[in-house]
Order: sequence, then structure tokens, then C-alpha cells
Amino acid sequence: MEIDLAFFAQRVAMLALLAGFVGGLLFVLVHGAVVALSERLRSRASTAERIAQARLRAQAILRAMPRG
Repeated sequence: MEIDLAFFAQRVAMLALLAGFVGGLLFVLVHGAVVALSERLRSRASTAERIAQARLRAQAILRAMPRG
């Protein structure tokens, strides 16, 4: 049985191109998911920080108000 090297090389090149395309697509999807997750975590942290600041302001206002 004789091996056609040109055909074999063509198939290997096609597989390499397909693997590169699939790898690039997976990278884009994973990168997008990581960015979305980090944005959600950052948003949650800033919301928690704003709530904490509002609580501190409310406590300061309550302390400053004369009791009557």
C-alpha cells in the first residue's frame, strides 16, 4: 500500500487550521465569560461598598441628632 504524501500533508494542514479555528473560538468564549464574571463581581463589590458607606452616614446622622 502506497501512502500519498501530498494528500496526507493536505489533511494534516486542514486539521491544523480547524484546530486553530476551534482554539481561537474557545479562547474568545472563555475570555468573554471571564470578563463578564469579573464585571459582575466588581459590580457586587461596589454595591456592597456603597451600602456600607450609606450605613456609616446614617449612623453619623443619628449620632449627631439631638435626642429628645
